[in-house]
Amino acid sequence: MSTKTITYADMVVEILSRVNDAGGDVYLERAKELIYEGISSLAVSEGVSPDDIRGLIKSDVIDVSLLNEKWKIRVKGSTYATNAANYIDLTTNPAKIINIIDDLTVTEAETEDGITEHRYVKLSLAEVNRLNDSDYRPFNDEIFYYDRGDYVYFYPKDRMNTQILVVTYIAEPDQYTYAPQHISGHSPLHDDFSLSFLYKTMDYCVGRIREQQSGE
Repeated sequence: MSTKTITYADMVVEILSRVNDAGGDVYLERAKELIYEGISSLAVSEGVSPDDIRGLIKSDVIDVSLLNEKWKIRVKGSTYATNAANYIDLTTNPAKIINIIDDLTVTEAETEDGITEHRYVKLSLAEVNRLNDSDYRPFNDEIFYYDRGDYVYFYPKDRMNTQILVVTYIAEPDQYTYAPQHISGHSPLHDDFSLSFLYKTMDYCVGRIREQQSGE
């Protein structure tokens, strides 16, 4: 954890200073919006480690036996408390699923093949298109999964029955609190992100505003 503190407000002020709008008369709201955009975009980009975005890494445990349709989980929509008719199976909306594994802290029932642990393999779009090929099947201890719309689907369906899954994912960023620097209450970000990631986010925001400035 870094000893240097960086708050949401600190980032806004730095961005405004670098685009020659220190008073925030023109780009204040744009800078605030771009921080969310930058975090969301960079968090799922290549080369970002879990340590860079530690505050966004979440893991949820899902008991497949409790799902109405055991071969899919809903990952986009509303949280249960917000809209029970459209709730997701995770705690919050993921920006990207990192991996899915069996929960090794519990004992699962054996399958017909005597398998108690599975390897969950994410498919690309091209691989999903091969599922109709009778020769394209996972090994006995594997289960394929892929994203489509608001759901993650598992294949083959009949292998999803009593598993306890641990789904690890990159969550969407929280709503951060902005206040001028002399007022308390603005959100600290240094506990959730590495300093290098925060500086990359500021570089991203400055670049986007400069693109806007060049077109004005």
